[in-house]
Amino acid sequence: MTAILVFSGSSRPGSMNHKLAELAARKINAAGGKATLISLADYPLPLVDAAGFGNAPEAATRLRALIDAHKGLFITSPEYNAGYAPALKNALDWATVAKPGAPATGLAGKVVGLGAASPGVMGGYRGLTQLRTVLELGMGALVIPEMVAVGNYGAAFTEAGDLADEKTASYFDMTIARLVKEAAKA
Repeated sequence: MTAILVFSGSSRPGSMNHKLAELAARKINAAGGKATLISLADYPLPLVDAAGFGNAPEAATRLRALIDAHKGLFITSPEYNAGYAPALKNALDWATVAKPGAPATGLAGKVVGLGAASPGVMGGYRGLTQLRTVLELGMGALVIPEMVAVGNYGAAFTEAGDLADEKTASYFDMTIARLVKEAAKA
């Protein structure tokens, strides 16, 4: 079974993006992968700067070890002013410098799927495009083409935690299937 790390760029209690990450983990397991769901709240990190190179805090080292132990990742992120979550950027930056001697492209070879949930109709799509660029160009990840943007998140989930809109749910399933398939090849 292909191991895929799943997390949200939001560590806020009740986050719809964490709810989307929980759904992704369930769907990954159902599609034949093996999901590990984490919360960035369990990895408290100061702001990264040049002093962090070769001197990463323990939480960054643990996060990097988890990333290294998985062939793929599914990341959800809220949208902040048409960008992605600052806490997510900080965590990813720490993960790239947490392994001494490792290249800054710490996600090279990792297959990544992206999702977002937002109260707006675009569902966080603008933030996902920026996250995609950083992951691909800055960190060397292979981001699958499909990205799931769940708009109007207040009504987007059923009581069981599934996506209420059939079209969005179908696209989400297709995205997860592609992630599991591509990560298995990595």
